Amino acid sequence: MVRCRIVLSFQNVMYENKITERHLKTCLDTVIMAILTGGSTHRYKIIATPRKEPGISLSSSSLYPLRHWLEDDKLIESTLDKGKVFYRVTSAGKEKIGKAVAAYNLSIQKMSHFVKIHGESSITYSGNGRKHYSK
Repeated sequence: MVRCRIVLSFQNVMYENKITERHLKTCLDTVIMAILTGGSTHRYKIIATPRKEPGISLSSSSLYPLRHWLEDDKLIESTLDKGKVFYRVTSAGKEKIGKAVAAYNLSIQKMSHFVKIHGESSITYSGNGRKHYSK
């Protein structure tokens, strides 16, 4: 019985990590700008910071095109110091972070509301305690 609980707990953590990774990849521009709000940052730190979170990875191949897009839109800027390129978020980038986080929080609230209203109403229970989902 204990082993079953450990496996289920591990599966829940894996599922939560997959959801978190999917959300972060969707909002990768905001994640990168948030990393840069702490000050001028080398590209390696931009890649390494999300890796500190379980189940999240950011590769150089996903960073480069996004970095160019963020620079073209004046949301981040780069400087060269001793042969290394450092990045920092601009004031326009900080404003976009605030708007993105507000929009993300609103979407979470809407999803929670939808599930609260519609999620449980589509589940019925039979006499034997089993759940049946309506289509």
